[in-house]
Amino acid sequence: MNDNNFVRVEERPLHFESPHLYGTHSYTGFGNVKDFKAIVNPETEKIISVVGSGYQLVQNADIFPQYDEAIELSDLNTKGMERKVYTSHSGGRTKVEYTFPEHRVSIKDDDELDLTLTVLNSYDTSWRFRSILGAFRLLCANGMIVGTAFQQYAHKHTLNLDTDRAIKDLALSLDFFEENADSWREYPNVRVNAFQVDRVFKALAKDSKSIRVSLDESHEGYVRRLGDNLWALFNTLTHWSTHYKVKNTANTSSIILNREDKVRKVLPMLDDIRFNQPVVRGTYAH
Repeated sequence: MNDNNFVRVEERPLHFESPHLYGTHSYTGFGNVKDFKAIVNPETEKIISVVGSGYQLVQNADIFPQYDEAIELSDLNTKGMERKVYTSHSGGRTKVEYTFPEHRVSIKDDDELDLTLTVLNSYDTSWRFRSILGAFRLLCANGMIVGTAFQQYAHKHTLNLDTDRAIKDLALSLDFFEENADSWREYPNVRVNAFQVDRVFKALAKDSKSIRVSLDESHEGYVRRLGDNLWALFNTLTHWSTHYKVKNTANTSSIILNREDKVRKVLPMLDDIRFNQPVVRGTYAH
C-alpha cells in the first residue's frame, strides 16, 4: 500500500546577486538570503516553494507511508480500498484520497455512499498535515464533504506521525461517519422550500453570478431525480464542489478542496432546515 514514488525534495539555501561599483569598475557580488530557504525538486531542479529558514520539512515519502500503516493497523476494513494521489501548485501541495467500499452505507435504494479519507501535506506552508473524513456518492460521483462535527485529524508539522493517535482518530472517524449517515438518511424525507434554497445558495455563491447560475441549474436536475428535498439540495452543493468547471486545471485538486471548505461552512444551514422542518414521506424519486 505504501507509495514509494514520491520525490524526496531538498532544502537549499537561497542566493542573491548584487551589483557594486568600485572606482570606475563595476562587479557583481554574491550573498545568501539568511531568513529563507528553497524547497527544490532535485529531479527537475525547479524551486517548489520558498519558506522561512525555521520551516520544518515533512517529506511526502515519509509521512504518507506512516499514515498508510496507521490505516492498516486501525479498525477500518481496507478490502477493495482505493488510494489516489493528486498534486498541485508545481508539487507544493499533495492530496491522497482513500475510498473504503467495505464501509458503504445506503441512503435509499440504489443510492449508496462509501467512506472516504482525504489526507493533505504541503511544501508551501498552505496545508498542515491533516486528514478529513468524507464520503463518495456512487450514483453521481460526488465527493460528499462533511461538517464541523466530523473528525479531522491535524498533525503538528513534525517529521514523524503519532501513529497511535492516528489509529484512535480513525476509529472515531468511522463512528462519526456512521452517525452522519443516519442524518443523511433523513434528508430525502425533509421538504425544502424556495426561500430556504435561495438562502443557502446566496451564502455559498456570494456575489458570483456564474456560481449561482450553476447551482440553480444543477438543483433543477437533482429535484427532478430526487424530489424537492434536503437530499437534492445537499447533492447540489457537493456537485458544485466536485464538478464545477476549473480554469486552472493544473491545480484542480487544491481548487476542489477549497470549494469543499466553502460548502462545509454552509452545511449548518442544512442542519437548521432538517431540525426545523416537518418530515414528509414519499418525496424521494430516482
